[in-house]
Amino acid sequence: MPSFTILIFIGILLVDSLLSDVSSIINRNLTEQIRIGLFSAIAAIAIFFGSRAILYNSKKVKAGFTSKNNVLFLISDIIPIIQYIIIGLLILITVQINFTYKYFTILLIASLAMSWITGVVLMAILSFKFAQWYRAKRNLLVLLYLLSSLMFCVTLGSTIIPQILITIQKSPFLVNSHSTEIKPFQANPEKLDILFSIISVANWFIIPLSFIVWIATAIMLNSYSRKFGRIKYWIMLAAALASVIVGDVSLLAFLPSVNTVFDQQVIFYTMMAFGGMLAEGFLLGFAFVVISKNIKNRLQSKLIDYLGISASGVAVLFVSFFANPSAGSYLPFGVISASFFSFGAYLFFAGIYSSSISIASDAVLRQTIRKSLLDHSKLLDNIGLADIHRDLEKHTNHIWMKHIKTMKDETGIEPSTSESEMKNYVNEVISELQKTKERNSSSKDN
Repeated sequence: MPSFTILIFIGILLVDSLLSDVSSIINRNLTEQIRIGLFSAIAAIAIFFGSRAILYNSKKVKAGFTSKNNVLFLISDIIPIIQYIIIGLLILITVQINFTYKYFTILLIASLAMSWITGVVLMAILSFKFAQWYRAKRNLLVLLYLLSSLMFCVTLGSTIIPQILITIQKSPFLVNSHSTEIKPFQANPEKLDILFSIISVANWFIIPLSFIVWIATAIMLNSYSRKFGRIKYWIMLAAALASVIVGDVSLLAFLPSVNTVFDQQVIFYTMMAFGGMLAEGFLLGFAFVVISKNIKNRLQSKLIDYLGISASGVAVLFVSFFANPSAGSYLPFGVISASFFSFGAYLFFAGIYSSSISIASDAVLRQTIRKSLLDHSKLLDNIGLADIHRDLEKHTNHIWMKHIKTMKDETGIEPSTSESEMKNYVNEVISELQKTKERNSSSKDN
């Protein structure tokens, strides 16, 4: 049921996000009753499944660590509260529209501002962690994640205030069917003041962001490409990249002659560009799912849960990021999707952060067990093999229990290695020791 819930939730956010790109056409060509029904249906589905996804995933994240981890514990307490407040604002907007055929602009502004600011703060914290991990181990994939998370922060963070101010300046206090739609993300606004200039410059970061995400996805999936076929692997990657390139090049060609990238004559290319970027986001989420399934085939681990949370976070993050809520639009398609940006950032942050600590901890545990077994085996060479096995298992169980306590005290996160996995690893090491001993005995005999 949880997987079904998150899939329905992501799907309805995607619908709202895509409709925001063509909201001008929809609001002009559909009757008011149809538009209200469409918006209300999207809002109801998103709010219902979104509420369930928030409750389930926040509990799942908190179940993996204790209050010792102050950062994750605090974030996991605060984010659901913020997101439920945002949901309350979305409900008020929907109720107003259905009963009064208008809505207060301040409700839309408050919903978007809370989601964007919270999401940017979380992505900034995650960028700091990526920087720390990259300094510790200079890995290309970590660098790509660092650059992409920084671009999320710069692109959205620098445009929050301009978009809010444009909404306040251009939109009436109460928006109805006679209000004029304004999209802050424009190519050539009639008056290129400082606010539109900031938004225009910041949005150009979306192009390098799309290429960075594409490279990161290609690297993550490359190791698993043989499992689902090299041809399928390249088709998936090439289709998303081609869509972005064709859309961006076409938009640049039309740029001098249009006032907005949502103009009818270029909307096809806009949808291609945004569709390609969304596809890259889904591919990145798919990469986390593939890695998770590969781990599941080999062992049962909490790391699987952390990777699943990351996959859901990536999908929600991209869908929400590329939504284009219109200021003063009736109906405001895109505001629902954009309002869940903070939730997507939270899932991505919690999943990545927990996974990194869990992997590092497991590596330390395995090194400790191997070193301890090697030292112990030297002392027990003259004891029968069965006695050695029992003694080493007892010793390593003590190490494992001590490791759990230390990890909970230091990080607040429970290790992903289970007792059965630890025993399997002990058996592997013992088998290696036995083979080494047999080889040494053969060498002495010869």
